[in-house]
Amino acid sequence: MKRIRLLCLLLAALLLCACSQRPPAALVEELPQEERVIPAEPEAEAAVQFTATLYFRYADTPLLRQEARDITIAPNESREKALVSALLEGAREPGSRALFPEKTRVLSAQAQDGVVYITFNEALYDRYADEDRAPAQSVQRRRLAMAALTATLTESGEYRGVQVLVRAEEKVSGSMRLQQRYFLTEEEGVVPPFTRWSDCLPTPGAYARELLSAWQARDWESLSLYLSARDDRGVRQAAEVLGREMALISFAIYDATTSLDGAAAVVCADLMFRTAAGEEIAMESCPLRLTRENGAWKAAAAQLQALMGEKDE
Repeated sequence: MKRIRLLCLLLAALLLCACSQRPPAALVEELPQEERVIPAEPEAEAAVQFTATLYFRYADTPLLRQEARDITIAPNESREKALVSALLEGAREPGSRALFPEKTRVLSAQAQDGVVYITFNEALYDRYADEDRAPAQSVQRRRLAMAALTATLTESGEYRGVQVLVRAEEKVSGSMRLQQRYFLTEEEGVVPPFTRWSDCLPTPGAYARELLSAWQARDWESLSLYLSARDDRGVRQAAEVLGREMALISFAIYDATTSLDGAAAVVCADLMFRTAAGEEIAMESCPLRLTRENGAWKAAAAQLQALMGEKDE
């Protein structure tokens, strides 16, 4: 009996020790069932969207135009690479030809000391698919491609320049930096970082300059590109009317002012005309009002006719 009692006491002591090691029920934090499961792989980061200003060539002109674009940044992708990828996709507005050869791809984008380093594949050096039809445009097209790239990447003001790199696969050179041969010149060497090219940017003054240059050259087809599509009659017809009575023989452009909402601008210009009778007429500080249409600046034909004192026919 003593042995039985002793065994019972030992069992009771063991039970008490086991119970004493468990925390009180009030201290046990119960988690929802779904939070107890540890996934085998971490969840992917959510994609990020932002609105950016991209630059594309305006028609076949030497100028760029702006286009707002909603861009999605994939996980583990940089904002700069996403911007370049959007540029390579091309413009969504009709009338602009691609600035980069068809198979061009962006491989990486890194920033250091205020400069963005963009690495393309070797297809950047390829010919354009339609280059044979307009060979004279090839150099300007490549120049505008780099201008659009630089303007897009420096739009935020965070970077001062863009260095273009090319990962060679067939024509291996001593440096990955863009070679001068990209611009179809005989010059040797690498291209330094690009900064914003003011003569290509879509400013009111630049568009006014091209408008007046086309007017002076009596190039009505080119002039029509800078006339507002809001005109009641065809822009080509309106352009021809402008030069019917008086020829523009010289001009000078001064600084522009932009409206508070950014939708309109006024450019001051000195204009010199010659009438059909040979008389020269000077007009100083003429205000040319431009409106923004699809990222480009355009003038109304009726306004230009009013400057010359013409009446609508």
